[in-house]
Amino acid sequence: MLKRLFIKDYKNVENSEVRNQYGVVAGVFGIFSNGVLFVIKLIIGIIANSVTIIADAFNNLSDSASSVLTIIGFRLSNKPADREHPYGHARYEYIAGIVISLLILSMGVIFAKTSVEKIFTPEKLIINLATYIVLILAIIVKIIQMLVYLDFANSINSATIKANAIDSRNDVVATFAVFISVVIMGVFNINIDAYMGLIVSIFIIMSGINTLRDTINPLLGIGATPEQIDLVKKKILKHKEIKGIHDLVIHSYGGNNTFVTVHAEVPLEMNIVVAHDIINNIEKEFKEDLGMDLTIHVDPLDLNNEETTRLYKKVKAIFKEFDDTLKMHDFRIISQDNHIDIVFDVLVPYEKNYTKKELIKLLLNNFKGEKGKYYFNITIDRPFS
Repeated sequence: MLKRLFIKDYKNVENSEVRNQYGVVAGVFGIFSNGVLFVIKLIIGIIANSVTIIADAFNNLSDSASSVLTIIGFRLSNKPADREHPYGHARYEYIAGIVISLLILSMGVIFAKTSVEKIFTPEKLIINLATYIVLILAIIVKIIQMLVYLDFANSINSATIKANAIDSRNDVVATFAVFISVVIMGVFNINIDAYMGLIVSIFIIMSGINTLRDTINPLLGIGATPEQIDLVKKKILKHKEIKGIHDLVIHSYGGNNTFVTVHAEVPLEMNIVVAHDIINNIEKEFKEDLGMDLTIHVDPLDLNNEETTRLYKKVKAIFKEFDDTLKMHDFRIISQDNHIDIVFDVLVPYEKNYTKKELIKLLLNNFKGEKGKYYFNITIDRPFS
């Protein structure tokens, strides 16, 4: 509803200006809703003398600050590329997410300290109907917040807005815990305010740690999603001239700034001008359809050499029997006067620690029955995607 009302052309999420509007609208919505909750909860918390409600109120205040940072982050990330930052400024969005996470974390620590102090020096609570109404209202508002943020985050694939959605979800749980504690204190006259305040504080701290991890990961560089890999593969391999791809690497610089590199196999006999034209068209197609900057390296594939095909099948069978997670590419043979060089790359999963020496020994043991001499020149690759 919000995006339809306040975001022009909201379906065009590939557009950087539209993406920026998503961030700004989400931020303004967060500032307003969290600001209202903060004022109401703070008043009720002071009247009731409840550290739990006051802690929850200041958690809402930190959420308002997070919304301000969301707006700043999106504004900065929308700056165009320049000489110093040729890949754009979209990663400012991640930096904003880190600051938001640190704010959440610090608020949790502060109120954990206050709650511990209240455990040793408890104070009398004043609970009335207004207390219940405010907490129920807060839960409803936070659920609406969570749903709006999730919708926005999924629409533009934003880690920062997703962090806000997760924080809102945690607030629903935390405020519900506050509500239960107030009910218990009101009905049974048992003062568990400080203990529930400590639980809420720990919940806030855990939320801060989790969101911090989620926003740091993209800055460190994470692997492509299975959906991204599948999309790239299908879009390239629909061109029948491309016989296979490997060494797929997808770099994200935040937002819609995605750079892709891949090796594409074409028949050895294909004219170089024809191959260049095909590759050039695929790269243009990716930019126009997906907004991705694609660079393709061409690998010639010898499909008509019987000896190459025979040796490829043999090596492939050896690896399959030994460990079927090993994958080969760039396979070729070089015939010398008294031996044959077999050259290829082998993709080894990160959890496997095979060395080049081990794999060559494996192949030599299996090639003992072959006539002639074979030398293996192997390059070990690790999967980027």
